Amino acid sequence: MGLKSYIAKKVLFAVVAYFAAITVVFFIYHVMPGNPANIFATDPRVPPEVRDALLDRWGLDESLWKQYLIFLKNLFQGDLGYSFLHKRPVSEIIGERLPWTLLLLGSAFIINAVIGILLGSLIAWRRGSKTDTAFVLTYNVYNAIPLFFVGMIFISIFGYQARIHNWPFYFPFIGAKTPGIESLGTFRVILDVLWHLVLPLTVLVIAGILGWSWFMRGNLINVKTEDFIQTAKAKGLNDKQILFRHGFRNAILPVITSIGMSIGGLIGGSVLVETVFTYPGTGRLLYEAILYKDYPLLQGSFIIIAGLTLLGLLFAELLYGFVDPRIRSE
Repeated sequence: MGLKSYIAKKVLFAVVAYFAAITVVFFIYHVMPGNPANIFATDPRVPPEVRDALLDRWGLDESLWKQYLIFLKNLFQGDLGYSFLHKRPVSEIIGERLPWTLLLLGSAFIINAVIGILLGSLIAWRRGSKTDTAFVLTYNVYNAIPLFFVGMIFISIFGYQARIHNWPFYFPFIGAKTPGIESLGTFRVILDVLWHLVLPLTVLVIAGILGWSWFMRGNLINVKTEDFIQTAKAKGLNDKQILFRHGFRNAILPVITSIGMSIGGLIGGSVLVETVFTYPGTGRLLYEAILYKDYPLLQGSFIIIAGLTLLGLLFAELLYGFVDPRIRSE
């Protein structure tokens, strides 16, 4: 299969998969208990004039298939619905929350991927050593602790206790910036945002580095048993050359797929961490939508997350095809 055919096949599959995903989201939305599609007609929180406009825009008094066609039309026009919790269009709400999640999850993702992949490679090359044993023990212990509990420990020690005992440093654990900080200038705003970012970012980085290291360690351990690694050793190459010229390049291939799958998580946000730290990202937005049964907001969020997840997977598969030509022949 040529490169162009491979790309066309993957793009077509992504389009079909996205269409199937939004279709499933639509029908789940309409069969949920309480018939959320018609909740506008009975919810007292929605003003009458807004209710009438939404019923007309989304055809909520029409048949299910007519509603589906209207849903597709509005979706491709960028209309994701109207949140009756926030009394605003869903697209506006997500647009405001998304930059905060991209800052938090994007920073964590870059740090985790770079350090985790390198650390996992070095640990795998020293399999059976004291360093490897310590890493395996640390990973298993930390992995058994819920992420929200780790966040609460950080809040208790570096937030609450540090403040009441007048430690030299402490970190805020509510929100993403101090209210009214804008009046002090752009530089102070940037410092304040970074200050608020420390605790949630640290929690995500610790878990992420361990996870990526574990994944890369397993990949490289499998690669070390391949014949080309033994051939490289027989040629007299040193460990550094074997690791980075041969082992690393082959072990990194499965990581490319993980990178693509992680894009959806960047948009969906970390619900647990953002909720624990009251961070105003899309993860907390999903939690609020579930808590208050804001079905239009849930539907719009899932549509965006599904689309960007598929886009990330498409990017990963195309990159995989460039890196490893054998994939295109399958």
